[in-house]
Amino acid sequence: MTQAHRTLRGSGAATRWGAAALGLCLVAALFVPTAHALAISTADDGPSIAPILKRDILVGADMWDTKPRLMSLTLNFEGIIGIPDADNPDFDVAKAAVEAAGGAWNVITECSTTPTQISHTTAVSPEQYYSVTGVNGEFLDVVQVQTSWPVRPSTLDGTDFKVTLNDGSVVDPVASMIVPNFEYNERSVLILNGEFGNRYPKTDSRSRYPVKVEVVRDATPLQLVGPRGKLASAVGMTITNDKTPYDDQPSDPKKWTGPRIIAAKMTRMSTLGENGPIPLKQGLLPNDGVSMYGEKKAKFRMRMLTVGGAFSPDGIFGMHPGDYRKHFRLVAIEHDGTRVKLVEPGRTYYVDGHPIRIEGLADLGVKKDTYDDCYQEDSENQIDVILSGSVKAAKRIKILQIPARGDGYSPLYSDGGPGNNPVPGVRYTAPSPRHSVQIIDGLRDPMRVTYRP
Repeated sequence: MTQAHRTLRGSGAATRWGAAALGLCLVAALFVPTAHALAISTADDGPSIAPILKRDILVGADMWDTKPRLMSLTLNFEGIIGIPDADNPDFDVAKAAVEAAGGAWNVITECSTTPTQISHTTAVSPEQYYSVTGVNGEFLDVVQVQTSWPVRPSTLDGTDFKVTLNDGSVVDPVASMIVPNFEYNERSVLILNGEFGNRYPKTDSRSRYPVKVEVVRDATPLQLVGPRGKLASAVGMTITNDKTPYDDQPSDPKKWTGPRIIAAKMTRMSTLGENGPIPLKQGLLPNDGVSMYGEKKAKFRMRMLTVGGAFSPDGIFGMHPGDYRKHFRLVAIEHDGTRVKLVEPGRTYYVDGHPIRIEGLADLGVKKDTYDDCYQEDSENQIDVILSGSVKAAKRIKILQIPARGDGYSPLYSDGGPGNNPVPGVRYTAPSPRHSVQIIDGLRDPMRVTYRP
């Protein structure tokens, strides 16, 4: 971290930099075994799981468009990857380190297990970061790039990208990876680490955030995988951005700059690719719709793809399978144009006379008898809404909404959010805006790719 970086981080309470929360790298880091155990479980791969993440295994990986392209660019959060002492077993020491860096540390009121670091915070230590990436780093940021076709993991490196900031400077990422989207059917989210921004709002001339990412040629040029294993070069692709999650937030929820949904797709339920490397899936899988609700109820899967970070109710605690009513709303459109809002899970709705029922959320964590503050979910960028009923009704579900506020709805946060015990004067990431997306009809063609050369 440069001296200028240190100066900005301490430049005043209201506009202080610091670290928000780990977000997209957290879950994998915290579930990595000790170096000795990892060496045993991954043969000769060593104390980092980075080689595992480079393996070209795609099984039923989602495509989000018929053409290969970059879909989005976001600054997810700033400065909290690699906070020294974030994993200190003395939680008083860990809390002090995390909060001093600008991260959040939640107060736990209900926990059926022994609370761990991940129960309190989404910040991680340099050692945890190294265990995933094989790269040394402190106080790093996360930029997220979304691709319409899944990436070929062996070609993904930090050297594939040039990140342009709003002041015109160009930054090289120190690393890039697919984690925490480690499941074999999740390969469209690229996580870049480096120094990409700060917490000043856009009205402040010191504000820094990414405005452009370009894919450049390196020793192993980035490739995307399309239908029937077709490979497409991503070199030369670009995407732009004009938002920072640390901006001042207006009263209008439509203008909030937090995480959001960029795509959604309705398919028949499938467990294809619902697996991942052993060091990462322990304690997190199975979390698919069938495992959560059973084959009789899990007939359809409406998968959403998020940008700006993983969704959390406060930035720290995990989302629960029963949280659909708090954050999401599906809308079906009947043949005569009548809109049917699917509000309550467990209730049967009728669309043109055909039944449809929301069972709940999946692709979070494993099924439990009860869900509390210590529920561990995978904190990544795919969330599934599981439905039962008629395919004719499922086909008429056209819109996914995040109401964000009012009528019992609450916004969502990235892993840089404030938690339930924010430090006064610290600027955390913004809430999700009120928005909606059109749902891709994948009931006949699910638009999935399997590739293993």
